[in-house]
Amino acid sequence: MLQFTVPGMKCGGCANSIRKALVAIPGISDIQADPPNRRLAVDGDVGADLIIRTLADAGYDAEPAA
Repeated sequence: MLQFTVPGMKCGGCANSIRKALVAIPGISDIQADPPNRRLAVDGDVGADLIIRTLADAGYDAEPAA
């Protein structure tokens, strides 16, 4: 599972927008969003770079979580 920090994800609406963008990527099997902590976990056969680019296209900056 890949973990990301998404500073702009502040509410459930943001989380839904992020899920909608990511669900279009073939190979993603699970998306867990935690808006209060600005954290996102994505499981599947995809690379972090593709997820980060997709989130950027949707208007959200993201970086791999430490």
